[in-house]
Amino acid sequence: MKKKLSIAAVALMAVIQFVPAAPPKSNPPFDAARGFEQVMKPPSEVASILKRACYDCHSNETVWPAYSYIAPVSWLVQKHVADGRRLLNFSEWLLPAENEFSDWSGFEKICTEVRTGKMPKEGYVKLHPAAILTEQDKQAVCGWVNRKMAGPK
Repeated sequence: MKKKLSIAAVALMAVIQFVPAAPPKSNPPFDAARGFEQVMKPPSEVASILKRACYDCHSNETVWPAYSYIAPVSWLVQKHVADGRRLLNFSEWLLPAENEFSDWSGFEKICTEVRTGKMPKEGYVKLHPAAILTEQDKQAVCGWVNRKMAGPK
């Protein structure tokens, strides 16, 4: 009985590999001139922190790890990336109709999410320990966000 269950489980895992995830895994093209770094011009330290901790889910520059190709995990990863991009996309910082950045409340939210530990998500940092933000990282990001918020917009 155990052998039949094991064979059935293996067969099921093989079959679900052919079930496509929605939305499909991709890195859509983007105009770097409309991206976060070009528009907001963060210091290199802040840009580096955000790239290693945020860009996999919040940009069109996702690095798709090996496990993102194996169902059912692939379905969850693809959904998380699609949701992350919808909420905040560093690659599409300026929308097509915008000529300058205007969503300062959304910008300030970056600091709030980082400071409170809501981002990066706990499940993500377990698999990507390089994304763990130190207190120094949080201070660098929030300090820059606060200076930018206080300055001329």
